[in-house]
Amino acid sequence: MRHESIDGVVVRVRDYGDHDRYLSVLTADAGRITVLSKGGHSLKGPQTAISQLYTYANFEYYRRGDFNILKGGSAYEHFYALSMDIDRLNLAAYLCDLACELTDEGEPAPEMLRLLLNSLYAISKELYPQEIIKGAFELRAMAMSGYAPNLSACSVCGRDVDEHFYLHVMSGSLLCSECFSAQGKEVKKITDASYDDIRESETVMGLTPAVNAAMRYVLCAPLERLFAFGLEEATDVEDFARTTQTYVLSHLERGFDSLNFYHSMRNPVPQKENKV
Repeated sequence: MRHESIDGVVVRVRDYGDHDRYLSVLTADAGRITVLSKGGHSLKGPQTAISQLYTYANFEYYRRGDFNILKGGSAYEHFYALSMDIDRLNLAAYLCDLACELTDEGEPAPEMLRLLLNSLYAISKELYPQEIIKGAFELRAMAMSGYAPNLSACSVCGRDVDEHFYLHVMSGSLLCSECFSAQGKEVKKITDASYDDIRESETVMGLTPAVNAAMRYVLCAPLERLFAFGLEEATDVEDFARTTQTYVLSHLERGFDSLNFYHSMRNPVPQKENKV
């Protein structure tokens, strides 16, 4: 019987019976793995400490038939502070769901693991506004998965400086204001209530210079500095968060219950008309 040892973070749990629990663990070397934690659902089981959602730990397990059985391990970080605030907890749940969606079993995911751990730490310590952490995670995670937009210049004329760019969501390309006007497109007003209906190929979103610069930064910044950018205007923060979320849901062609719950528990984001 071969025993394995691997580091990872618990991104999903599913209770099995009265005492056991299946763990989905995101790892660097093996992507997502599923491990059965016997007694992981009980209050005083020997594996309870490393069988909790968001726990970053070393997991020791062995293979029995088609199952990985948890033998033991040791926790590095529990991110206990997430449970002290419902918004922090809900945002962490969504980021874990998105990480699951963008990774596979058996496919190495070292950068995604690092991105998730950095984000969970930033959320738990309240280092940055949640809109910044969420938006940066969404955009960088999509880029890691092959969905990176090209924000360097207008896709038609090549202009790289403009007072207002427009993002063609499904193609991931930019239009400057002149090319946007010449093509006669319309800016789509996206509201939280319509996120399930944004998968049209012609969704175009306006980007202020500040939002465009922030998105460019997120795509190329070192992971340890990913959130270290500023958006001074509240409207820019809202537009940044709204644009990255729209980009994710459009390309993945699905919604997330955890995301809907996160929004339902927060104060509504003020809506504003996009200006063409």
